[in-house]
Amino acid sequence: MGKRFSRFFCRAILGAALSCLVAISAMMVPAQAADQPSEKAMMDSTHPDYIRMEKLPGQITRATLKNGLTVLVQENHVAPVATVRCYVRNTGGVFEGPWLGMGLSHLCEHLVAGGSTKNRTEKEIEKIVDSFGGASNAYTSSAQTAYFIDCPAKHVMTCIDLIADQMQFVIIPEEEYAREKEVVQRELADGEVNRRRVIWKMLGETVYPDHPAKTPTIGYLDVLKTATREDCLAFYKERYIPNNQIFVVVGDVETDTILDRIAKAFAETPRGRETYIAMEAKKPQISPRESIREMDGKTYDLALAWPTAELSHPDLFALDVAAYILGEGESSRLVRKLKYEKPLVLSVNTASYTPSYVKGYFTVFAATEADTWQEASDEILREVYRLRDELVSPAELEKAKKQKAAELIFGQQTVQQAAGSLGQSVLSTDDPLFDVKYAENIQKVTAEQVRDVARRYFSPQRLNRVMITPPGGGPKAADLAKNGEAGEIYPVRLPNGVRVLIKRHSHLPLVNIQAFVLGGSLIDTPETAGRAGLVGAMLDKGTTEYTARQIADYFDSIGGSFRTSAGRNTLFASATVLKDDYQKSLALLADCFTRPTFPAEEYQKVKRLALGAIARRADSSREQILELFYDQLPATTPYHLLQGGKEETVSRLTVDDLKAFHQENFIAERMIVTVFGDVDPDEAVELVKKKFGQVPSNPSAPAVEFNRPNALAETVVRHKKIEKPTAMVMFGFPEVSILDKQDYAALTVLDAIMSGYSYPGGWLHTELRGEGLVYWVHAFQVTGPAPGYFSILAQTQPEMLDEVIVRIKKNLERAKKGEITEEEFNAAIEMILSLHAQENTTIGGQSRQAALDDLYGLGYNYDKSFDERIKAVTLADVVEVAKKYLGKHVLVSISPNGEEAK
Repeated sequence: MGKRFSRFFCRAILGAALSCLVAISAMMVPAQAADQPSEKAMMDSTHPDYIRMEKLPGQITRATLKNGLTVLVQENHVAPVATVRCYVRNTGGVFEGPWLGMGLSHLCEHLVAGGSTKNRTEKEIEKIVDSFGGASNAYTSSAQTAYFIDCPAKHVMTCIDLIADQMQFVIIPEEEYAREKEVVQRELADGEVNRRRVIWKMLGETVYPDHPAKTPTIGYLDVLKTATREDCLAFYKERYIPNNQIFVVVGDVETDTILDRIAKAFAETPRGRETYIAMEAKKPQISPRESIREMDGKTYDLALAWPTAELSHPDLFALDVAAYILGEGESSRLVRKLKYEKPLVLSVNTASYTPSYVKGYFTVFAATEADTWQEASDEILREVYRLRDELVSPAELEKAKKQKAAELIFGQQTVQQAAGSLGQSVLSTDDPLFDVKYAENIQKVTAEQVRDVARRYFSPQRLNRVMITPPGGGPKAADLAKNGEAGEIYPVRLPNGVRVLIKRHSHLPLVNIQAFVLGGSLIDTPETAGRAGLVGAMLDKGTTEYTARQIADYFDSIGGSFRTSAGRNTLFASATVLKDDYQKSLALLADCFTRPTFPAEEYQKVKRLALGAIARRADSSREQILELFYDQLPATTPYHLLQGGKEETVSRLTVDDLKAFHQENFIAERMIVTVFGDVDPDEAVELVKKKFGQVPSNPSAPAVEFNRPNALAETVVRHKKIEKPTAMVMFGFPEVSILDKQDYAALTVLDAIMSGYSYPGGWLHTELRGEGLVYWVHAFQVTGPAPGYFSILAQTQPEMLDEVIVRIKKNLERAKKGEITEEEFNAAIEMILSLHAQENTTIGGQSRQAALDDLYGLGYNYDKSFDERIKAVTLADVVEVAKKYLGKHVLVSISPNGEEAK
C-alpha cells in the first residue's frame, strides 16, 4: 500500500486481478523529452485508416483510428514476448449509469473474456490460446474493464484478432450467461466473508456515502440477481464501441505492422455514441464517520481514512510521499513503532488512493489482536497528526523519494507492466507519459509540502474509522453484560430443569425469544404422522387468556414477528420484537407454548389447511419425488415420515390427540428457551424463570431416542409416472447422524466436492448443468440427531433421465475410487468455511443454532468448533466415507415416461 499506482484504482476489488503497472521505457528518456512528442500530431501517410498519429519517447506510438479507437504501441525488443490488451472506458462499479449497483461491468467481463463470438466458439478460443501457450485474463475495477493476452511475439497477430473479436462480436449465448451469472453470484457471496474485501467495501461506503464511488465493483447480490442477458447485451452494445476503448500492444513487435493489423481488425465497426458519464462532485465531509461490522475471527481490522484531493491536484505528490514515510517498508514510522517498538499490530500499511473520477482519500490499515486495537488506533492517529506539527527529516524524505524512484524503475521490467502503465495513464490523465512526469514531481516534494498537506487534509473532524471486529467485540464491549464476556452465551438451568440461553447483542434495540421441545418425526409414528405439525400450528391459536385474534393483533400492533411451528425434530415458537416490547412478548410466547387451549373451531381451520397442503403436493414435482423417496425408507427411521403427514393420518387426528401430545412432550426435560438481543441478562433470566419455571417436570419420562436404525437390506429402485413434462431423480445412501462428528464432517466435504456447499458447484453441477443435462442438481444430507441419508436430487427433461442417472452413478464411483484432487479437496474446504461464515448472521439464527445443538446433546457452543472440525478432515477421510457409505441406496425417479416399479 502507499504505492503511487494506488491512485488509479482500488486494488482490493476482485483481488490480485487489479495489480497495477508501470511503464518500461518511459523513465529511460530525458525528462524534457517526455514533455514534447518528437512528431506531435503528425499524420502518417502509410496508415490512412488513422486520423491521428504521435511518435513519443520510449518507442511509443499513439494513434487514433477513424472510428475513434485509441491505439498505443510500444516496441521492446529485450525478449521475444508481447502483450495485447484492451481497456473499456466508462465501465466499472462507478460508471454503470442506469445499471448502477448491478455489477454489470464485472458480469460482462466474465461473459466477454473468452466468450463465444460470431466468429469463434468459447472452446475454439480456448484451444487457440492454449495452442501457443498464451495467458489470457481480464479484470474489472471501479472505473474500467481490461482484457489481455500475453504471448510469444510471433503470435501477437493472433492475439490482436482474438481481443478485437471480443471487443466487437461477442454474442453471449444463454448457457454462457446462466453459467457465468452463477459464478459471479458465488464470487460476490464469497466476498462477503473475505475481510479484506469487506473492509474496502465499508471504506468506500463511509468515505463516499453520497457518490457512485461507494458502489462495489461487483455490485450488490439482490440487484445482481435482477440482471438479465438482455441487460448484458445492451450494456455491451452501448459501451464496447471503438471510441470507448484503448487498445495496447507492447513487446518485440514492429509498430507499422501492428497498426495495420489493428486497423484491419476493427474495419467493420463504426464509431458509436459517446458514453461519457458525468460524475457529480463529492460533498465535503464536515464531521467524523464510523462503520463497524462484526465477523467471525479473533482479530480486529482497522482503516482510518481522511478525504484528500483529485488526481490532477498538485498535492497528490506530497500525499504519496507522506504515505511512504508512514507505512512503506520495515523502517517506516508506523511499522517500526507499532510492530516492533510497541508490538500493538499484526500488520500496518498506508495508501494514498486517488482515482480519476472523484477526490481520493489517505488511509492507514492495521490488523490487531483483541487487547491492542484501541491503543494501536490511538498511536496511528498520533503518528498521522504528528506530520502536521513536525517537519519530516531530510533522511526520511530522501528515503521515500528513492523508494518511489525504485518502484518505478523496478516496474519497467516486463511488457505487461509497460502496457498497464500506458493504458492506465491514458485512461486516468489522457497522457501516456504521465509516469515520467509523476516521477519528476515526486522528486520535487519538500518537507514543508508534506507538512502542508497533512495540515490541509488530516483533520479529526474529517476522520473516517472503519472496523471489523470479532462477534461482540465492538467499541462498546466494556459496557456489555456482566454475566460472561460480551457477546458470549450465558447458560442457566431453571429449578424445574428447563434450559435457558441468554446472549446480549446491543448493536440494535431488538430481542429474539425462542422456545423448543424435542418432537416432530422423532415422536410421531406412521399412524400419527402429521400430529406434531398440527400441534405446532395450533400453539398460537389460543391460550387461557388470549384468543388467536388477540395474539395476532398484539404482534402486528408492535411491528413484531411471531410464529409457531414444527420441524422434523422439534416444535418451536419464535418472536422478534423491539426492545421495549420484549417483556410482554416473552410472557405471551410462554403462554402460547406452555398453556395452549387448542380451541376446536381454530383446529378445524388448521386441519383444513393441513389437508389442503397435502393435496397440493400433487402440484409440485419436487414434493412428489420427496414423498416417493421417504416412502421407500425403513419404517424404523424418523425420515420415513412426511412432516406434514398423509391424508389418512391427518384426517383422523382430533383435538384430544393434540392435547395428549402436548401434555406428554412439553416437559421441562425436553425444553430449552433462548433470549438473544439488547437485554440485561439477569433481568431476562428472571422473566424466563417466572414464565417457564412452572413447566411440569417428568424425570421418569423416557428420553427421546436418537439412535434409530436407518440401514437398507438392499438397494431400492422405484419409478413413478406423472403427468407433468419433467423428470426428477433422487438418490439416498444411509449415513450417520450429526452426532458422529468426524464422519459427518467428512461427508460435508464430500457433499461440497460433488455439488457445492449452499451454492451449486462441484462435480455434478459442472458436468450435468454444464452440459445442459439438468435444470439443477444438488447433493445434501437429510440427517439430524438420528442417522439419515446422503442424498442427491436432480431435475431434468424426461428423455435425459436415464443419462442423468448414469452420470450421477459415474461421479459416485469416482468418489469411491478416490479420484479427488488436492485442488478440489482444498477448494471444497475453503468453500465450506467461507459460506458457513455467512450462516446464522441474525440473532434469531444464532439462537436457533445454539438451542438445537444443546437439545441434541452437542452443547450450545458447538457451532464455534465448525471450522476446526472441517479443517481436521483429510482427503483420505473423504475417500473413506465415500467407500463406507455410498453403497446400498434408495433410487427414485418420476417422469411421464416408463413403467412404475411395483
